[in-house]
Amino acid sequence: MAKAPKEAKDPIEPKRRGASVRREAQPVSPSSPPSPGSSGSSSTGSGLRRRPRQVRSQERINRILDTAEQVFAEIGFESATTNLIASQAETSIGSLYEFFPNKEAIAHALAERYIEQIDDLYANLFGMALSLEGNQVVERIVEGLDRFYREHPAAVPLLNGNLTSPHLAAAGASLQLALERRIEEIIAIRRPDFPQAKSHLISIVIGTASRSLLVRADQVPLSQRRALVREIDHLVTGYLRLVGEAFDAPPIK
Repeated sequence: MAKAPKEAKDPIEPKRRGASVRREAQPVSPSSPPSPGSSGSSSTGSGLRRRPRQVRSQERINRILDTAEQVFAEIGFESATTNLIASQAETSIGSLYEFFPNKEAIAHALAERYIEQIDDLYANLFGMALSLEGNQVVERIVEGLDRFYREHPAAVPLLNGNLTSPHLAAAGASLQLALERRIEEIIAIRRPDFPQAKSHLISIVIGTASRSLLVRADQVPLSQRRALVREIDHLVTGYLRLVGEAFDAPPIK
């Protein structure tokens, strides 16, 4: 029987760093089998098995996803097991299978949560960016995204298609398109004289370059990461000047 759930965390707040994940080699419990045709650790999942109807059930799902994020980040998706995630989440394997048929389903639900959180981040960042000077716009966008990736280390492999699931690859593509749309909106407001086609191309270049370099920043020490983020700021700012100072128009009053 699962323990009483702890107080649910706000998924957008930074995840607290707890004790290191304990590795577990035991097989999936035979008393709580996954859905028919599913192995519990290698079948392709599509998200939640059923939607929660009670606050307590949603809190349990949040706890499972929070734990899965830590497990995936620390030991990798391939080494993770549903038993380990359930144990670290302080819930029974049966309670986990009540909502998730396998770890692929957990990863997919986690990716969907990342997309919602990052879309909220984009809305906040870009809403604030409309009142800033051009170089400040770039700094807020790049540093905000970098902060999200640092606070959610499992987001990089999940949303960049490092898993074989086409659903996760599609989630990463949706995230990229959302970023490009926001950038294009800012350009259109600050530089209405730009043709729509030009604004669209600029948004693709900025969005792709920024996200790719931030993903690469996940592989360097923290001290170098800060320096790399500053270089991304310089790169984007310099590019905007070359194409017509798109963000250097007077801010919206």
